[in-house]
Amino acid sequence: MKNIKVELESIVFNVMLPESQAFLDELNEEIEKGNEKEEIIEAKKDIVSFIEELNQVLKLIEEKKLSNKEAKDMYKKIRNMLDEHEHQ
Repeated sequence: MKNIKVELESIVFNVMLPESQAFLDELNEEIEKGNEKEEIIEAKKDIVSFIEELNQVLKLIEEKKLSNKEAKDMYKKIRNMLDEHEHQ
């Protein structure tokens, strides 16, 4: 990878955030329909926190406060998550 930070930023911005937001939208629809099961509420809390973490990663990249090693580690974790999700 030529620039791991660019790759990380791309995968977070173009894949992870849109997919996470779509999942949050689905959860919000369920809640609006009156489905307020504990697992729905917990999933919403988790995805909101995850979206905040993703935005923090983008902020760290923008502010140049992320090392190449940290970026590479994050990128690998995200790739693994996506690969696992594809195989489910």
